[in-house]
Amino acid sequence: MKVTAHNHDEVSARLTVTIDRVDYKDKVEKQLLNYAKNATIPGFRKGKVPLSMVKRQYEAPIAFEEINKQISEALNQFVDENKMRLVGQPVPQPVDDFDYKKEQLSVDFEVGFEPSFSIDLAKYEAPHFKVESGDKEVNQSIENMQKRFAEQVPQEKIADDSFVALEVSQIVEADAEGEHNHHPKHVTISAENKEAFQLVKELAMDGSVKISKEDLVNTEVLATQLGFTKAEVEHLHHNELEVKVKDFYGLNNHEINQELFDKVYGKDNITSEDELKTRVKTELDEYFQQNADVHFVNKVLEQIVEKEEVKLPETFLVKWLMFSNQNIKTEVQAQEVLDAEKNAIKYQIIEGKLLNDNDIKLDYADVLGQAEQLVKNQLAIYGIHHLGDEEIQKYAVEMLKDQEQVRQISSEVAMAKLKDVILEKATKKETKVSHDEFLEELKK
Repeated sequence: MKVTAHNHDEVSARLTVTIDRVDYKDKVEKQLLNYAKNATIPGFRKGKVPLSMVKRQYEAPIAFEEINKQISEALNQFVDENKMRLVGQPVPQPVDDFDYKKEQLSVDFEVGFEPSFSIDLAKYEAPHFKVESGDKEVNQSIENMQKRFAEQVPQEKIADDSFVALEVSQIVEADAEGEHNHHPKHVTISAENKEAFQLVKELAMDGSVKISKEDLVNTEVLATQLGFTKAEVEHLHHNELEVKVKDFYGLNNHEINQELFDKVYGKDNITSEDELKTRVKTELDEYFQQNADVHFVNKVLEQIVEKEEVKLPETFLVKWLMFSNQNIKTEVQAQEVLDAEKNAIKYQIIEGKLLNDNDIKLDYADVLGQAEQLVKNQLAIYGIHHLGDEEIQKYAVEMLKDQEQVRQISSEVAMAKLKDVILEKATKKETKVSHDEFLEELKK
């Protein structure tokens, strides 16, 4: 078996895989013998079915399966050995007479691949902000801690500082047929949720107001505040809903004391307000700097995508889109899709090039470490900062049982490593700014 390449240009080629019958004949015959030994066919004892009968029924599909397997393996091996970084997947060309009994078969594949180019990160320069938190950000963060562990205070009526727990249910019409097991939505709102708050602020405990499906369709903000996604609103079974007040209360922020320190950071890890402010400032500075580093990296990548010439295998990609997407029927449609996706494809090629050229690789320890950090971040949202390492790792391992999570976390780890490379090699224009000034930069 051999693979030969005929380049159309520097980013596309036709690969021809030639396979001899001798390459697969023995494996096909071995499988047929196994079928004959185990086949159960009326009129024959097990293991006594004539091989000729088994061949008539099974030889063609077994041969095709083995040929396809060997061709695929040969193609992948050729791509790996020649370090071809494919764009899209190989597109097989039609074969007029695919006769598995021939002494030799050939199959052609059209392929597109990344061009040969290099990226000198040092020639790219972007602002690298040193972001420092001030009293405003530190005090706001501490106030958020106080709110997180605030005491609920009963109220006689809904006020501007109230938090209101709502139950939102679909109203089933009297003449509606079928089962109607629609679980109600439960949300808690405040005056910040202006549209929903205006709807219920005059209600008493257990009071309710009716709204229509049309209200939610027309006011998407209200729908979101009442816990509905756009898709859920579109698929509501009934035209009327009831919004009912289940509870309302005010909040007394937790005092800044040892009890609060222990709830946030674990027992006796913080013992004074000054220590708390120092710890919070350190955490905020680290968090802000992470954002500033990401901003720098994104600016560098934007410049690279804008300035680097990356030739795409456009003719191939049109063929690949038509082959891989049954909804694309014509070359014109495929070209329209490609035109819309060109920048994204170019970005992926550049990202892959940077990862490859800087020898960025992943291992399980990297992915597990990132999963553990995600667990810590999620726990921190709920004010949990002191769970043991073994418990955190247990949650992380459970997270990595989901293949989609593995894919996403692996991508995050790769980008984090690429970020470090860009931070090291690209040229920084260092600038000190406050957090507010940095937010203004992000708005630009």
